[in-house]
Amino acid sequence: MRTKLATAHILVVTALLAACTTSTVKAPTSSPTTPKPPVSTDGNNYAERAEVKAFVEELNGKYDYSKTELLSAFASAERMDTVLRQLEKDKPNPNFKKNWKVYRSRYVEPLRIKAGVAFWQKNAKTLTRASKEYSVPEYIIAGIIGVETIYGKNMGDSNVFDVLTTIAFDYPRRSAEYKNFLEEYIILTRENKMPLRSVKGSYAGAIGIPQFMPDSWRDYGVDFDGDGKVDLRNSNADAIGSVARFLKEKGGWQRGLDVVYNVKFTDAQNIDGALKLPIEPSQTLTQLKKYGITSPDTMPVDAKLSLIDLPNGDNPAQYVLGSKNFYAITRYNKSYMYAMSVYELGAAVKKAYDAAQ
Repeated sequence: MRTKLATAHILVVTALLAACTTSTVKAPTSSPTTPKPPVSTDGNNYAERAEVKAFVEELNGKYDYSKTELLSAFASAERMDTVLRQLEKDKPNPNFKKNWKVYRSRYVEPLRIKAGVAFWQKNAKTLTRASKEYSVPEYIIAGIIGVETIYGKNMGDSNVFDVLTTIAFDYPRRSAEYKNFLEEYIILTRENKMPLRSVKGSYAGAIGIPQFMPDSWRDYGVDFDGDGKVDLRNSNADAIGSVARFLKEKGGWQRGLDVVYNVKFTDAQNIDGALKLPIEPSQTLTQLKKYGITSPDTMPVDAKLSLIDLPNGDNPAQYVLGSKNFYAITRYNKSYMYAMSVYELGAAVKKAYDAAQ
């Protein structure tokens, strides 16, 4: 994890961040205006559009899916302009000053911590089993689920089929990506015998307690409660096991390695060079010394690290050293602020859970 909190590994050195899940949800940004989204549409009936018909033909050829059934589903799909507007708002805004303290306050707060303790108490054995099987600490799993949906309390109420269809065919900037998500979703619903338009999720198409995108559900979903199916919408056990599996298999989680370490600067003039390094940790602490970076913490000699900046608006940024396990969390959502919030929320929940025992 990145910083070590004073009471469960978190000390952040003061001195610098957005579903879907897993295929991920982006951290929110702010924009002074809400421009009209880019759109390419021949009308409101998706089934009548040439690119949709071509997509259906492709699915029919690859999977022998009924063209009639698919076209009927697309004829019922509703274009979601609210989703397109939200995507425009989420685009990077060079004038927006990121603020770690403000971002953190949305997630590491009393109500979410209390909900996390209740979730841990209810699912303690499952969390322990997932941790042993996938090497991911219980508090990190709890942190992910807490940040994503407040432990299943806020899974989104958008029609996932409509969301994916809208973005795939009416938002050119992410069309290719969302056509893949839409294809994966159609396969997912067939595999799990779910009606295409029955699933609710986020405005980005993320589904369930852990907010997995359809491809992540299919790739990393686990039937952790042993009932014969993967159900990320209703099964806490399946959600817990699936988050742990994702972090292990896609993130490359390493047992026993801290997520973050404290950083000390011996030459602040070289910080920019360290910040230009790839997001995936590639430098040992010895190699980082050329950037004027060291750490008071004990860590494996061969541990690969990266310098993480957490901006605070007009105030000084905070910095930590992120390990491979910090990077693993960014595979869920590439935002540094997201990953740090997962870490700190999980640590706060663990502290409160331990105190309640």
